[in-house]
Amino acid sequence: MPEVITFEKERVRKGMTKRKNSKRKIVIACIVVVLLVVAGSIYFWQNNLSKKSGDETTATDSTLSNSVDTKKSSETDTQSDKDVTESISDSTENPENSDTPVGKHGVLSVKKIDSYEAPTIVDQQGNAVQLRAASTHGVHWFPEYVNKDGFQSLRDEWGLNTVRLAIYPREGGYLQGSQTLLDSKIAEGVEAAKELGMYVIIDWHVLAYNPNEDLEAAKNFFQKYAEQYKDYNNVIFEICNEPTGTPWYDESGNDIYTYCKEVSKVIRDCGNNSIIICGTNDWSQRVDEVAAKPLKDDGFENIMYSIHFYAGTHYDNIKNNVRSAISHGTPVFASEFGCCDASGNGGYDFANADDWMNLLKENNISYACWSLCNKAESASYISPSCSKTSGWTTSDLTETGVWLMNTSRGFAEAEEGTRSVGAPVESDKSETTDKSEKSDKAQTTSKELSTNGCSATIVIGNEWDDGVTADGVVKNDSSNGISDWTVEFDFEGEISNIWCAKMVSHSGNHYVIEAEDYNKEVGSGEQVTFGFNATKAAGQKVTITNVVVK
Repeated sequence: MPEVITFEKERVRKGMTKRKNSKRKIVIACIVVVLLVVAGSIYFWQNNLSKKSGDETTATDSTLSNSVDTKKSSETDTQSDKDVTESISDSTENPENSDTPVGKHGVLSVKKIDSYEAPTIVDQQGNAVQLRAASTHGVHWFPEYVNKDGFQSLRDEWGLNTVRLAIYPREGGYLQGSQTLLDSKIAEGVEAAKELGMYVIIDWHVLAYNPNEDLEAAKNFFQKYAEQYKDYNNVIFEICNEPTGTPWYDESGNDIYTYCKEVSKVIRDCGNNSIIICGTNDWSQRVDEVAAKPLKDDGFENIMYSIHFYAGTHYDNIKNNVRSAISHGTPVFASEFGCCDASGNGGYDFANADDWMNLLKENNISYACWSLCNKAESASYISPSCSKTSGWTTSDLTETGVWLMNTSRGFAEAEEGTRSVGAPVESDKSETTDKSEKSDKAQTTSKELSTNGCSATIVIGNEWDDGVTADGVVKNDSSNGISDWTVEFDFEGEISNIWCAKMVSHSGNHYVIEAEDYNKEVGSGEQVTFGFNATKAAGQKVTITNVVVK
């Protein structure tokens, strides 16, 4: 920039030697002065921005050197150069597209309605809403997954309507690492969700300690974000992930109740009435103990309490905690769960995961599945070998990812009736399929009309070497509603997990499945969906035949 100004000055000087008019000289001199002032301001701004960016890059790279590569850290730091408040739109209106989750539901609240035993999440019209969320892993470890394209994939292809941002206070997180990075990623995540009409949970990810140890830091954090997002329709605060080492309430002033009361007060004092999720004791498994001392007794509203479970570890004992909480009128949010064991690794128990989902669906309990990243563990959605941060295909996903995508799509499609949530995710392997293979695949669709006026269609959507994913539809073609349905069919594979339906029997190649309690009734002209994953012999071509709906 200074070189441009020097050149301009020289050009003006030469021109002036040809013109002796004093008035002209004064005018030109004034122009030069103005140009110099403008150029100096631009140069000063650029120089200081560059210095600021360099300082922050050094700090961020130090924090993330063992977590993300240099390129990703550099990109993140470029974003962090901007002031957080500048990255947030001044607009607080719902997205114009009424088909987005926030566009349809608006501001959420926690209320008791006749359909459910305990208070639950309802929308601006007073209708029950189930939030279906992807939870990130620690954002300071995997910042790249906080991006608009990835969130859109989760919304349009997975049937999810919410994202949970896991902000660790410790373990190199907000209180020990780069606050600049995490502030910028929170801003990016909230704004991306807002633009897409999705809800977003800001999660203070306390893990296995008494949260009162960082009470003042937590109050400062939530005061900052409660002020910043008090006019937003889509923000939810989770103030304590998995506290341990202290009971829910023991009158000591050092219990979880006291912590939640203090932090909730800070949020409400900012004029922010967003939903608040409180962690419960024993890694958020004892939601049943809240009934003895809920925050509503101190006048707090729009409060929910978390249950966490992992299907490979937690069975009826933890489910009974949920049932007890509901029976006492405690509003419950399953703000973290996994299909594997509680370590985040180990084997899967998809049958138990499906049973958990039925419990959540029956009671309109919202959920967030752990975790959106490619970490080499069972709970991750993305395969360790996949570096994509959006637009994932089934071949990019772990078993958790495939299960979550299919289960949540099923819930979303059931919620929307006959309207699909978006195009299904296709496997990369289909790109290498030749014409003869495509012809064989087309033959895996089977449809048969039954005597009760309903039809069932089952299609193998994705197929790989030793497995398949199938999608089914039951449609009521009659003039009368039906109150239940059953589908029978022959299939050479071994069904490993099923969603939006349950297995009745399996003998040889013959399967019988039936409706869940929440999708038994099908009105005239309406339809419900279901699906399943299955294993097969390597290279085997499987078909679905003899479909009958009753």
